[in-house]
Amino acid sequence: MKTKFLIFSFLLIAHGSTLFAAVEPTDSIEGASYDLEDLVVTADKPLVQSDGAKLTYNMKEDPSSKGNTLIDALRKVPMVSIDGDNNISINGQSNFKIYVNGKEDPALTANYKNIFRAMPADAITKVEVITEPGAKYDAEGTAGILNLVTITDNSTDGYFGTVSATFSKSQTGGSLYGRMKKGKLSISANADYANGSIFKQKNEYVSEIENVNSFSNRFQTSRNQQSIGFDYIGGGIKLSYDLSDKDLITANGNIYCVNGFLNDGNSLFTTTIMNADRVKVAEVARAVDASLSNTGITAGASWQHTFDEAGRKTVLSYLFNHGYSRLGGSFTSVREYGMQITSPYQWMQSKDLSNEHTVQADYINPFADGDHIIEAGAKAVWRRNNGLYDNIKGENQGNAIATPSDQSDIMQIQDIYAAYASYNGKFGNVSTNAGVRYEHTYMGIDYRTGDIPDFRNRLNDIVPNAALTYSFSMASNIRLAYQMRISRPSLKQVNPYQPEFMPNFIETGNPGLQSEKSNKVSLTYTNFGTVAGGNIGIEYAAIDNAISPFYYTKDDITYESVANIGHDRRLAFFGFFNWTIIPRMQVSVNARLTRQMFSSHTPDLKNCGWNLNYGANWNYSLASGFKFNLYGGQNTRNYNLQGYSNGWYYYGLGVSKDFLKENALTVSINANNFLQSHTNYISVVATDNLRTSSTYKNHNWNVGFSLSWNFGSLKSDVKKTDASINNDDKSSVGGKSQGGFN
Repeated sequence: MKTKFLIFSFLLIAHGSTLFAAVEPTDSIEGASYDLEDLVVTADKPLVQSDGAKLTYNMKEDPSSKGNTLIDALRKVPMVSIDGDNNISINGQSNFKIYVNGKEDPALTANYKNIFRAMPADAITKVEVITEPGAKYDAEGTAGILNLVTITDNSTDGYFGTVSATFSKSQTGGSLYGRMKKGKLSISANADYANGSIFKQKNEYVSEIENVNSFSNRFQTSRNQQSIGFDYIGGGIKLSYDLSDKDLITANGNIYCVNGFLNDGNSLFTTTIMNADRVKVAEVARAVDASLSNTGITAGASWQHTFDEAGRKTVLSYLFNHGYSRLGGSFTSVREYGMQITSPYQWMQSKDLSNEHTVQADYINPFADGDHIIEAGAKAVWRRNNGLYDNIKGENQGNAIATPSDQSDIMQIQDIYAAYASYNGKFGNVSTNAGVRYEHTYMGIDYRTGDIPDFRNRLNDIVPNAALTYSFSMASNIRLAYQMRISRPSLKQVNPYQPEFMPNFIETGNPGLQSEKSNKVSLTYTNFGTVAGGNIGIEYAAIDNAISPFYYTKDDITYESVANIGHDRRLAFFGFFNWTIIPRMQVSVNARLTRQMFSSHTPDLKNCGWNLNYGANWNYSLASGFKFNLYGGQNTRNYNLQGYSNGWYYYGLGVSKDFLKENALTVSINANNFLQSHTNYISVVATDNLRTSSTYKNHNWNVGFSLSWNFGSLKSDVKKTDASINNDDKSSVGGKSQGGFN
């Protein structure tokens, strides 16, 4: 019987089966005997899966994510990089869209920095990075889509639930997840809470601006120490009901709310001005007391009708998104030297409100036994974004007033009407897919304050995509793909309001921005076997009218704004490798080497350099219920049109142990970046007339533990698969929410 087992294992490996099977190892094969009837096949779900167009990171399979915030857990996801100020990039680009359970959340995209550093990683089941969306997806988001999955569809009768609790330096909280199915009705729901006020997040921000053309005000240094606390609450629910064998209706809703405070009046924001000889000529110190809040609500419904057993169907959907964000704070002067502050007290507040309605119709027609699929559809999005900004000044809080120039009230209009068609076909070893999407955009801005005239504009975009795949075997193929994507400017990017968070530095938007277009070609070879596999590829992407940040000086004041001045070229070599060393032990490595090339319509604006981003994960599970995870990675210098940001590295470990019957109880311990008290993130901007250097000191180390208990029972059944609306537009470049007053 031992010989039978060895032959059986060999056949599994030789034929590329997706089941890598083994019994638990003993100290010696000799003397052991096995019966195939009693053989138990075990396989751990891979932590990372990739097919070249989409990468999936199974967060629930990662014990080191327990007790971490989502922003920390995302640092481990291949193709995702996060700088010191919690700005996320996908493949080196920050222009991406965020989905929750396959549905875009505009408020989350605009304010992810505040939300992700409060959201517990336990709230996420898996993370999907979609770098090549097809014609069915909205044309916006040049870097792709980051889809956060919190709810798993239930395909079996019964119920299942998970209760978890976490205590760590980053946060303390808990979560509840459950799903059930009874006959034709299925329900999934989750609720999460986190408190980050017990151990506040501490960081320090230091910036220096050098105005080359000025002697008396040559250097300006600003320093701020922040202590950030927050409360997070979020949840979602999804219901589906089989009206008949051919009809399925679904309804879903998600909500999240973050409330936080910055500094709580206990820190100083100090600005020092020095001349060219670095002699201090002026200084002002102000006490800071600030708070923020973010709220998002998503609700939708769909009806799916299946015409026949071949899978021909139509889907009608509706989606509503609401978002609200507020950032407000006061600056009170406590020390002055060499300058007279006319308004010792200053209070600033920004409010952003968005409402979006979407209707969509999709038709899917498989034929020839599913080897060919035609899809077509239409979609309409009505979006209204409101921005209200106040700046009140005075000698003290009692007599502070606002002037018309210190206020801004604008509304951004975006009405989008789209239609698409796509084809997927298989011809022996060759598979092809191609599609085209047409989008008509009616956009404009109403300025409710000031003398800036309102404007309207209409855009027409035709966005194609195509891919050709040749399969050498079931597990091996080579894929050539082309895709165009566009990006419309966000509300923050077009808002001309000029808040002055620090003396002599003003950040402002540009009402004249136009949409940018990205063209990308990639060639990817994939080979996934039972023991080892991965993919390797090359990619070239180009944007000719990129929305790029830029800096300039005027009257000894430094301005930061955005404009369509960039030519963005990127040549990248990338790869992912996963190896099952032995049953229950896996290691995965991912790397991306990019030549970043930037130029501008202005001849003196250009920059280029190499960026390397890589990471590794090691996972090992024991039959006793112990699971171990080690990870680490690095991102080298990252370039932009006028400068660069320094590289950084990360590392961590996690250990978990299963207890009780069917491993119902799991205890996890994790730690990351624990060998140093803080990490420095540096960014530099250099032009002929201006040089800036910013250092962000982030105390992002974390140690904690968590408990998770599973309960319930499920029975075998089969359920339809539903479809839903996806909105993935609006640029996020330059539209990031401020992580404090940096």
